[in-house]
Amino acid sequence: IPNDSDKIKEIGGYVYPMLIGPKWCAINVSMFGSGGATPSLIQLFPGFMSMAEDWWPSPYDIPGPKIDIYYPITRMGIWGAGADRITGNWNFTITKYAGHRYRIRVGDQNSVLKVTVTTSDPSDLLVFLVDPKGHLRAPDIPQWNGPIMPIHWWNGFHNETGYSRWRTWDPEPHTEFSAEVLHPEKGIWTAIVVPRNADGQKNIRYTITGTIRKLNPSRVNAAISAANAAVIASLKHIPLLYVKENSVPDATENALDTLGVSHVIFVENNNIGKKVRDQLPTLEADLKNMQEIIDYIKDHEASENYITITSLATGDGYFAPASMLAAYHGSPVLHIDDAPDNPAGVADRIETWRLWDGDYYHGSRSCGNLPVHDEPLPGTIKMIIDIIRYFMSNGEQGALPPLGLDAKKTWNEELYNGIHNWIKNYGLDREGQEGYCFVAPRKDIYIPAHSVMMGNNSYAGHIPGITPAYTSDIVVRNIMYPALIFANPNRDITTTQFMNFPDGGMWRTNDGKTHSVYSSRVVKKAFMSHGRKYDGHCLWLAHLQRMNDGASVMYYSGHGTGGSGISAQYLQTNHCNYPDQIWWDAWRGYMYDNWRTARDNGMRWYNAEPPNLYDIIHFTYVDQLMENLRSNAIFYMSCTTADAFGPMVYLDHGAVMFYGNAGSGLCPEADLQDDEFFTDAMINGIPVGPAYSKQVWLHYRDFTTGDPTSMYGSSSMQVTTVQCIYGDPNLIIYSPEWESPVPVDP
Repeated sequence: IPNDSDKIKEIGGYVYPMLIGPKWCAINVSMFGSGGATPSLIQLFPGFMSMAEDWWPSPYDIPGPKIDIYYPITRMGIWGAGADRITGNWNFTITKYAGHRYRIRVGDQNSVLKVTVTTSDPSDLLVFLVDPKGHLRAPDIPQWNGPIMPIHWWNGFHNETGYSRWRTWDPEPHTEFSAEVLHPEKGIWTAIVVPRNADGQKNIRYTITGTIRKLNPSRVNAAISAANAAVIASLKHIPLLYVKENSVPDATENALDTLGVSHVIFVENNNIGKKVRDQLPTLEADLKNMQEIIDYIKDHEASENYITITSLATGDGYFAPASMLAAYHGSPVLHIDDAPDNPAGVADRIETWRLWDGDYYHGSRSCGNLPVHDEPLPGTIKMIIDIIRYFMSNGEQGALPPLGLDAKKTWNEELYNGIHNWIKNYGLDREGQEGYCFVAPRKDIYIPAHSVMMGNNSYAGHIPGITPAYTSDIVVRNIMYPALIFANPNRDITTTQFMNFPDGGMWRTNDGKTHSVYSSRVVKKAFMSHGRKYDGHCLWLAHLQRMNDGASVMYYSGHGTGGSGISAQYLQTNHCNYPDQIWWDAWRGYMYDNWRTARDNGMRWYNAEPPNLYDIIHFTYVDQLMENLRSNAIFYMSCTTADAFGPMVYLDHGAVMFYGNAGSGLCPEADLQDDEFFTDAMINGIPVGPAYSKQVWLHYRDFTTGDPTSMYGSSSMQVTTVQCIYGDPNLIIYSPEWESPVPVDP
């Protein structure tokens, strides 16, 4: 389809529309020619939203074909090949792939859905899972694509390896491929089986197996009972003993006798202990449901305004580390799948869309940004009438709605309300800010869940992990931080890796105030407060040595390179105006190709290509070279990093927490946000969660209030941040004024 074809219409942009029936199960949209246009795939009806884009390496870095869009036809209907411009000289090439669709009924929200396709010989068959509303839910497109090259290697522009191995997800031939959804909604799901390239044999024999694993109600009730009983035992400083569903174990009987127990508090969610309650000593309290459990915990004077939420979907015991964190805060432990509106499923939907709508940038998945609109949408009836009038008048009357229907607002509101209404019904929406902490793997409860709970009315964090034992380590690291930080010999030192930053930039926040942004200076002041010693770097080896020698806080400000690694000033490089120069370390980056130094003021901006190319250190090598971080608190201001593997690398090495952005950062807005955050967290001593939550309403949409000023403010219309705090959001950053705690029983 040439770019000057009259078949390309203006429908939310420039679109070549296609009616696609049930035979076709996936589609590729490619663009060949010149002109710098960016292709996209749009679902026009039902739905009205972009699903995929292709901007790297072309046209972002180099001219050339755009061939990387591949996406399942999640719903039969009208789809479109989109372009952001029709100038130039190019053609669409559209390839549809035939496949098969299978319908699966999910009758219980407390289930896990998994579908597997197997073949006798290696093939390129894939399977996709589509929810009852037509949203793609699995698989997640991988966050890294292609080989890991040697340290400092750039995947692109100047290297002979080029771009091709990092630009497109194209799985190797395989005999088995699976897709899994941990939090499926009730209703009719669709499994789509379709080839990736269809360049092998015409007919492929395969076996498809669908499994619905229902969470055992007894196991769920036992886990939640045990977790909350641990909280109560901690609040009251009493022993915690267990019973079975049908009997009291001998060990428990012996403990009751040895301790001389005459009264017990029995925690038995949904009456799980009804067969054994008569075998116990006198019941001081018998807590038979979640409401009674919550009320009992909240009646204790030491209970904080804090809510711990976990998941049992993986089948592993994440309720145990969740109970440890909850016991520390006197918080009830809630099971995410008990929420009627399935917020974990909504978070999964959002994250799946973001991953598939993004693109691989030098091999790392740079996430898409949910569509936003600058005013409230009209009601559904008016919108339908306007659409009908628009098409009947050939565009002269009526109007089309904005592409994406402001999904950033509607989807995030759905997620926030699903969590908030649930806890409100339990009486947990109390005076002041609620603190939330989610305890589960990152691929179980996805990042949007805790990100959306940050704002004026609440703050949030997430304790992630790959096993319950790993998660328990992070919980202990946070709980014991006031003591463990004293094992860090250089805890009084703070450090930064300042690469990109404003130095005099201007930004207007949603309250209408305009700010001058001098980030490196403001952060340096905060990092030197209360007797701290500031030691900033920009060379990788100097930064690495400081991290391995120890520091209490590290802040990185620079490119995320799709979330793949950390940037640094080159020690020496042929890709600059001075290839023989040995460059110097400094407390902040400098425009070396312009022969500037760190003493020069003004904005600093390293690039992903010359001039002022930055050195790239993939997180694989950060992982290999970094040692024990000894409870260092890690803060990142870079695109996508919090969505990729960076957070886990730092937590693997003993960091107490990771703070960062899973969306696209914006300079100087994000810098201003972090400047104010560090002032509160490190000078004023405010916990990290409440300190950050003060910035949300000013900078982007605050879903905890729904206030129109933040929904449609000038800053919100430009910001695509998806903030995360991987750690306890109530953590207070160490200050040299602290004294080492004395053990109660040395």
